[in-house]
Amino acid sequence: MTPSTLDHATLAGCGHEPIHIPGAIQPHGVLFVFTEPDLVCVQVSNNVDKVCSLPLDQVLNKPLSEFLAPDQASKIEAALATDNPALESPLPLFLAGKNFDCLLHRHDGMLIAELEVVIPVPFVRHHRQLQQALSEIRSTATLEDLYGLMARFVAELTGYERVMVYRFDTDWHGEVVGECLLEPVESYMGHHFPASDIPPQARELYARNWLRIIPDATYKPAALEPSVNPKTQRPLDLSFSVLRSVSPVHLEYLKNMNVGASMSISLMVEGRLWGLIACHHRQALPLPFSVRSACEIFGQVSSLEIAYKQESLRHAEYAQATRIQTRFFDVIAQEQNFVEALIKYTPELLQFMRASGAAICVNDQIHLLGETPAENQVKDLLEWLNKQPVNPLYVTNALGKEFKPAIAYKDQGSGLLALKLSRVEQHYILWFRPEVITTITWAGDPDKPSEPGAILHPRKSFSTWKQTVTGHSLPWTEAERQGGHELVAALNALVLRRTERLIKINADLEQKNTDLNSFAYIASHDLKEPLRGITHYSRFILEDHQAILPEEAIKKLQTIGSLSQHSSELLDALSHFSKIGRMDLNRKEVSLDDVLDRALSLLQVAMQESRVEIRRPQSLPTMEVDPVLIREALLNLIANSIRYNTSDEKWVEIGLTDDPVDGDGPAFYVKDNGIGIHQKHHHNIFKIFRRLHAHGEYGTGTGAGLAITRSIIERHDGRIWLVSQPGAGTTFYFTLPS
Repeated sequence: MTPSTLDHATLAGCGHEPIHIPGAIQPHGVLFVFTEPDLVCVQVSNNVDKVCSLPLDQVLNKPLSEFLAPDQASKIEAALATDNPALESPLPLFLAGKNFDCLLHRHDGMLIAELEVVIPVPFVRHHRQLQQALSEIRSTATLEDLYGLMARFVAELTGYERVMVYRFDTDWHGEVVGECLLEPVESYMGHHFPASDIPPQARELYARNWLRIIPDATYKPAALEPSVNPKTQRPLDLSFSVLRSVSPVHLEYLKNMNVGASMSISLMVEGRLWGLIACHHRQALPLPFSVRSACEIFGQVSSLEIAYKQESLRHAEYAQATRIQTRFFDVIAQEQNFVEALIKYTPELLQFMRASGAAICVNDQIHLLGETPAENQVKDLLEWLNKQPVNPLYVTNALGKEFKPAIAYKDQGSGLLALKLSRVEQHYILWFRPEVITTITWAGDPDKPSEPGAILHPRKSFSTWKQTVTGHSLPWTEAERQGGHELVAALNALVLRRTERLIKINADLEQKNTDLNSFAYIASHDLKEPLRGITHYSRFILEDHQAILPEEAIKKLQTIGSLSQHSSELLDALSHFSKIGRMDLNRKEVSLDDVLDRALSLLQVAMQESRVEIRRPQSLPTMEVDPVLIREALLNLIANSIRYNTSDEKWVEIGLTDDPVDGDGPAFYVKDNGIGIHQKHHHNIFKIFRRLHAHGEYGTGTGAGLAITRSIIERHDGRIWLVSQPGAGTTFYFTLPS
């Protein structure tokens, strides 16, 4: 396939052009294709007669030994006896009165031999230059110094008028970061070139080959004969050929730049095409193989030095970030609540990511710190983030391009680093960076549309074109991204340590509660016997000696009996309270209406005496509970509602609500129109033996009923609370999780 056969249907665009199978070579050399082991030439470039004085019919389909002198053929045969003949290149051959460099390589099942006429040059000169340059590049202080030295060395070694160090960005756009001009030609230093200038398949070939040269950009290709390899039945793959003809589009591109000769040295960093050392000359400029070899070695060493310096910069960034992060971790480790710690140490939190603002979004609450979007804007952003792959980071320096509403707050949030704190809950820390407007200098308008009908023609203009970039923040560094991962790990470790501490504290409390319950039971049991003795003896004294005792002594004995009786009742209540804390629940599936009926039947006398109305607005559900204990809880609550009520028309309502005043789900309630309870006593009334009124006022009681009720509800994994004001009645709510 020759360039003339590449029609528009085949080449729908530069990005699809099959440049590895051009079917032709550059005419400053000759290419032979041999089969092995017979070394029969099955393809050859059609300039073989012109360059080597070998008629085509004396070469094609002939063994190597028939058209090369025996001593010359033996050199190739000896190289083929090694594992990799490419390492033996170049072989010196003498043919038709000319000295040739012969380059060998195997590819696509074929042996490919390329012959170039030797260009004499003193090897010592550029060899010493290379030694000196390799020494100098290690002493450069910065990447910018390194780029300048690289361009200068290649220019001085080769004589190219313009040598540029060309770096690719993540989108494959190129930027000239180093340059050396030997003649007054146009400078492209600092200019950017669109990714379309070097399409993907060209970048792939640059990644495969360290060096690519075009000695004369005005050449006429020498086609291969035949165009299709007779052994493989397909065009020959010339990916590793030095002489491979380049795309006609690229030749036109060079012509538009007024370039007569070019060379590109690939720069590979961490296995990826980092950039090129691009060389331009206005006239044709052939280079001897030895100079090209020196350039190739220089490109390899330069690649290693770029990688080393970039890694050193990364280490420096990591070291600086680690110092900041370590200080930050130290301060938050001292706090009990990590959210409060993050808010408390706002300057450190912002410095942690070199951000101007942050938002802490935990438990449906948003805390804004520094310069941030408004709270409603952050809420919308969170809804969008919940649909994105955040694992655990989402990072962008152009948020408005990815989330259009963010354009409205580009001054605060053009850049976003979102850190998800939990795999389950939607907890985030968001860091924001403001917009930084920059100007990019392009070598020609990168967005200018192609001319109609010219889909295979490159752009013609390389004049300076400036583009203002908006909606972008400073980029987030790899060290900052890593800091986000480490912060999640640190917070998780902090929460884990505190969880372990709480587990231990809870275990200790549980043991102490068990011990207290046991103590209360034993104490109440052991103390009841002497109290019974005191009661009996005070009664015996009154019965036997009342006639001779003074009235004051009799009153004191009666008081002793009353106090001992009350103490016995308190001990009974304490014993019952401790028993509930220790006993196992006997859960059964029962109708709570039946449980309530039984409780009300036990209160029948009290209800009749107080003439209270019992209201039951709806049926209660069937649940799996301990019916005896739940009946006791209802009994205590209803009895209190009856006792502490001075209304003329008393009523007590028992029901179930889906919207309690203070709850997080359906709750049962016992409501009355009694005397009410002041807000300051709402917590104390659940403490055992805590009465708000004098003994005997509103009837007798031990003050243990509500404490026992709370214990019963909590044993069922529920909770109890009240809503009340003096004179406005009281409503007790409690939950019974199913």
